[in-house]
Amino acid sequence: MNDVYINKKLERFGILDGNQIFRLARTDQLEYRRVGPSVILTKKYNYFNAVYWVIEKLMPVSGPNAELLPGRNVSYEPIFVFKKPDDRPIIVSEDVVLSFVHLQLFGERKKRDLVKEELDEYERAVDKVHQFLQSECSPMSMQLHVGEAIVNPGIPNGRRDVSVPSPEGNSGIETGPVGTARSDSSGSDE
Repeated sequence: MNDVYINKKLERFGILDGNQIFRLARTDQLEYRRVGPSVILTKKYNYFNAVYWVIEKLMPVSGPNAELLPGRNVSYEPIFVFKKPDDRPIIVSEDVVLSFVHLQLFGERKKRDLVKEELDEYERAVDKVHQFLQSECSPMSMQLHVGEAIVNPGIPNGRRDVSVPSPEGNSGIETGPVGTARSDSSGSDE
């Protein structure tokens, strides 16, 4: 699974102060926490014995939790852990993550909008490629690309041997390489 790709897709659900609002992370990540007078790097989800994927949401931090992140007023907090009740991990996919976040934001009714967004994004990408090809390629290369033209391999050395059938009376002339004629008459210039 490519979490970098999925996180890039999650940017569409919003960015706040340069941070995306939703992200996919692992429960073995580390974070800085204030412990007494000092700040230490510690495991963020120290209450899990195994490593799971988790969807986090950027939320404001206030009150006693503000000490967890010195100098910051927001923190990523878990909204869903991909874990079964028997502590086995749940398989994560792009569709599951995007659908979950979409459902959190918009509810069940708008699930189809996500599919439409994906299709619209795909069509925009295809249009971009077509625009590039049209601006960078000759009309003939575009016709070749889309199958409206074919390549004629040409004639080697620019010549073609053509045999023309003789009429019934056999004139004795047949053509050889283009531009030459040969006589079958038995007479010679010797």
